[in-house]
Amino acid sequence: MRVSPFLQILTGFIIWSAAFLLLYATQATGCHLGWHELDIGPVSVLRLLLTTIFVLVLALLGGLFWSARQVKDRSADTSETLTQIATTVHIAAIVSTLITFSGLFWLTLC
Repeated sequence: MRVSPFLQILTGFIIWSAAFLLLYATQATGCHLGWHELDIGPVSVLRLLLTTIFVLVLALLGGLFWSARQVKDRSADTSETLTQIATTVHIAAIVSTLITFSGLFWLTLC
């Protein structure tokens, strides 16, 4: 199935936006319900849940990047430039995710 290059360009930061909402909603809910005080081994339940969401989002964005690279390698028509832009935007979404959400590893949660 061929996906529109325009949709490929938008998808990375749409996922980033959804992850932003999901992570902060989870953090607020977890703080309110006291999940930061429940420990599983050396980490709290809240930090473990947030880390899991973070890793899943990075995997999803990495899959999008890989998918865009595969399309770029096969495309030979006029959409090649848009596919290259989509690939670059996916890199930007991955870097933005790393910069924005990596604080959950060392900052206090609540």
